[in-house]
Amino acid sequence: MTDQSIASAALPPAWSGTPAPPAVPAVMPPPKPPVQLLYDGKLGELYVIYLRSLLLTLLTLGWYRFWGRTSVRRYLWSHFSAFGDRFEYRGLGLELFLGFLLAVGALLVFEGIVLGVVWLAWGDDLPAEIGMTDIMTWALLIVALPLLPVAQYAGWRYRFTRTAWRGIRTGLKGSSWGYGGRAIGWGMLNAMCMNLLTPMRDVSLNGYRTRHTTFGNLNFGFAGRAADIYGRFIGFYFLNIAAWVVLFIVVGIIIGGVSSSVGSLSFEQMMERLANPTPMVLLIFFLVLFGFYTLVGIMILPVRCWWMAYSIRYMVSRAWFDRLQFVTGVTTRQIWGFLVLNYVILLFTLGLGGPWVMHRTARLISQQLWIYGEIDPAAVAQALGGDTGVGEGLLDVFDVGSV
Repeated sequence: MTDQSIASAALPPAWSGTPAPPAVPAVMPPPKPPVQLLYDGKLGELYVIYLRSLLLTLLTLGWYRFWGRTSVRRYLWSHFSAFGDRFEYRGLGLELFLGFLLAVGALLVFEGIVLGVVWLAWGDDLPAEIGMTDIMTWALLIVALPLLPVAQYAGWRYRFTRTAWRGIRTGLKGSSWGYGGRAIGWGMLNAMCMNLLTPMRDVSLNGYRTRHTTFGNLNFGFAGRAADIYGRFIGFYFLNIAAWVVLFIVVGIIIGGVSSSVGSLSFEQMMERLANPTPMVLLIFFLVLFGFYTLVGIMILPVRCWWMAYSIRYMVSRAWFDRLQFVTGVTTRQIWGFLVLNYVILLFTLGLGGPWVMHRTARLISQQLWIYGEIDPAAVAQALGGDTGVGEGLLDVFDVGSV
């Protein structure tokens, strides 16, 4: 037998001179189910921390609130977990306190400069009806509007840099002033266009925040486009107008009925009663105000919640990180019930229901957020630097700092 016939006999019958394709398994492995963000905090435990912080804040005339806010954040962060690992909050009350002092100092310097300029420009010729207190108030209001989105972004950055998961810190890059400029610019353009640029504004600002959010050395991604949601927004826009028209018609009918029932009173008598209200007049006033907000909640809020739920679902689904994709199934009914009940809680507890609102917010996030995929441990490393030495500063000065 020749060597060629031996080689031919060693080959399988189907051999054609080219490598065979790899074998395909008869059954493909099922995709991994999504992972849900978990929250296991207890309302009672959160209230203990909150009430203790509130008491110490009252005893220290407000100075303990920075440490109290830190305690609440540590509790909430530590009761969130993903893929079996909990989050950590590493912020310090002292950092928030120092940030507040720096912000107050910066505003005082600004006010001093404004007063100096006014005095040099007018001096003793300043009209008597315009006091220095009025000038300082208006100067603060004028500077607060453009600085508020800047302060918000700086506050987000602080909270991100103090958050860690599996020992790796999150972060927020980008410029606070750049974000603030975008927010103010979009706000002005949107107002001039009667809010018709809302999808472009929301996608732009949300995209800026998401793309500059980091975990370790990697950035999040965002692929949202305003064109994707404009059709739904236009529907919401005209539904919102129709809802307001119906609301004004209903309010007009109610006012007409009330006016006919008090028709015996002259306009001067009605003004006199409003100027010197009796307990019954005050009760009627608050009932009318409550009725108006109830009508808004019934006629206007559901339309806005419909758009809000859709926008949240879209923005979340267009964000990703490494191999992770995010999905939320929050509905209009959930958003409406969430906002209405939060309002009722805060109203009837005079603000003491804040921990209840925080707890409900944390539960809603954990119940409605799913994560698809998994993180490649070899791809994520700890980022170097990026910490700020102080806290949220201007947010505390403007009293809009939140957990």
